[in-house]
Amino acid sequence: MMRLPLFEFRAPVSVSEAVLILDGEGRHAMPLAGGTDLLPNMKRRQQVPKTLMSLNRIAELRQARLTDSGSRLGACLTLSEIAADPRFRNGMGALAQAASFVATPQIRNMATLGGNLCLDTRCNYYDQNYEWRKAIGFCLKKDGDTCWVAPGSSKCMAVSSTDTAPALMALGARVRLVSRSGEREVPLTELYQNDGIHYMKREPNELLTEVLLDSLQGWKSAYWKLRRRGSFDFPVLSVAAAAKISESGVVEDARIVV
Repeated sequence: MMRLPLFEFRAPVSVSEAVLILDGEGRHAMPLAGGTDLLPNMKRRQQVPKTLMSLNRIAELRQARLTDSGSRLGACLTLSEIAADPRFRNGMGALAQAASFVATPQIRNMATLGGNLCLDTRCNYYDQNYEWRKAIGFCLKKDGDTCWVAPGSSKCMAVSSTDTAPALMALGARVRLVSRSGEREVPLTELYQNDGIHYMKREPNELLTEVLLDSLQGWKSAYWKLRRRGSFDFPVLSVAAAAKISESGVVEDARIVV
C-alpha cells in the first residue's frame, strides 16, 4: 500500500487567507481542490508538499457567472458541473465536451477546472512509484539528472495532459492569478511554456482563482480527443476549434488549438 507522506493541512475560508498561506509557505505549500491528481502523486512521492491547503471552503471559487457580455468561472467548479450545465453548451461547447472527456464520472465529480488547468505534466518514466523511479536512477523531472525520453536533452520532455486548456484557449480565455501583493490576468495561451518541469508561468505564491471569457455570442466550438482507451485515458492528441459565425453564415473569426 502506498501511503501519503506527512503534511500539515490548512483550510482557509477566503482567497485573501489562502494567498497569505501561500506567501508564507512558498514552494512548500500546494493548493488542494479535488486532489484527483495531486494525492496519487504524493503517494508516489512525485510531489511532497509540507503543507496542503484545501480550497473547498472558499465559496467564491465555486461560482459561475455566465452573461451575454462575458463569463467568470470559479477555479473550483467541478468538471461534472461544467459538463452537465446546459449554459456551457452554446458558445462554450468545446469546454463542456472537454470536461466530459476527462477520466471517469467519479473523478469528474471531484476534479476541478483550476486543477485540470494546473495539471502536472506526465511521462512514463515519471508517473511511477518511488521504488520504480529509484531503480532507474530517477529522472530529470524529479530527483535525477537524466530525461529518459531524450537522454541527450538538458530539458524535461514530460507533456501536458490537460483537456480543458486547449478548449479554453480556442475560446480566448484568460485566468486570474492572485497573490498577497496583488493580482494579474494572463491569457491562457501565455500561461504555459515548453518545459516539462517549469511548465506554467504561475508563481508558487499565486493562486489561480478564475477563468475569464469575453462575450461568445455568435461563437460555436468543439473539442476532439485522441486517446489509447476509449473509456477513459489522458489525451495523446487534443484539438479544439472555435469560430464566430455571422447571421448570414460568414465565418468572421476562427481559432484552432492543438
